[in-house]
Amino acid sequence: MATDRTPSGRPAPRGRPPRNRRRRRQRRFPPFALAIIAIALVVGIVALIARGGDEPVASTAASEPVIPAVSEADIAAAASQLGPRDQELVNIGQTGVSINKAGGSRKYVALTFDDGPGPDTPAVLAELKKLNVPATFFVIGANIKENPDIFRQVLADGHEVGVHTWNHKDMTTLPAKEQQAEIESTAGEIISVGGVASRLFRAPYGSVDPAVLKQAEKAKLLSVLWDVDTVDWTRPSADQIVQTAVSQAQPGSIILLHDGGGDRASTIAAVPRIVKELRAKGYEFSTVGDLVISDPPGADDMSSDSRSTQQ
Repeated sequence: MATDRTPSGRPAPRGRPPRNRRRRRQRRFPPFALAIIAIALVVGIVALIARGGDEPVASTAASEPVIPAVSEADIAAAASQLGPRDQELVNIGQTGVSINKAGGSRKYVALTFDDGPGPDTPAVLAELKKLNVPATFFVIGANIKENPDIFRQVLADGHEVGVHTWNHKDMTTLPAKEQQAEIESTAGEIISVGGVASRLFRAPYGSVDPAVLKQAEKAKLLSVLWDVDTVDWTRPSADQIVQTAVSQAQPGSIILLHDGGGDRASTIAAVPRIVKELRAKGYEFSTVGDLVISDPPGADDMSSDSRSTQQ
């Protein structure tokens, strides 16, 4: 039997095929064939992705942070716990009264917005951000549920929030259990969606009586009304809203505006002008909580009376 030899004439090593045979084996898949296979693989992968594959493709949303569910026990615990600032707020009001304004020793006022969060809230937030003005938003529980991202933006922008009940009913017309439910459900939604506990309460329509104020006290909330009503819920012109706010404001004023409950285009247009004109008069702006803590209201700044408004 002939012995295989290398091109130089030397015997090929045992168990190893000659080089020419190895070359022939390597050429079984020429470069163009490999290219065709690669193209086929790419086409197959693209087709698989296009039809979704046998397994669902992971969504980019899966990488977004997930807000953990808050249990009723967590909500109850957060609602009952009072930090030093919370305790100070709750202690400011006497039993059976609402705060209408701060004491007036400092030239500060608070802008407040009721009935959101809603479609016009982002525009209000945008104006406040441009102006670098903090505000207090009295929110409706049902609207938080419907617009959770807008509500979180209110908090992310550094504003304060307060309870404005779940369905914006006249609290003085409800039995005690319904009053309690309107307050507690909204306070719980604020904690669940926003991760903060509010210590402020504003009754819809400014309608309070001893029973309503007692429910706020039980929930460890300070009842806050106002001393300047822009009546923007009637949709007056921006000029009228500005004139009312600027002419009636005084040190310690709590100014009532709305970001929900209807078209608030006039209010949105009025906000920067209110801020500009009050600043020209030497006023600065604060949240309600900071305002009343830094400038506690006196007896004349609190009352058990309702405030007349239709929104």
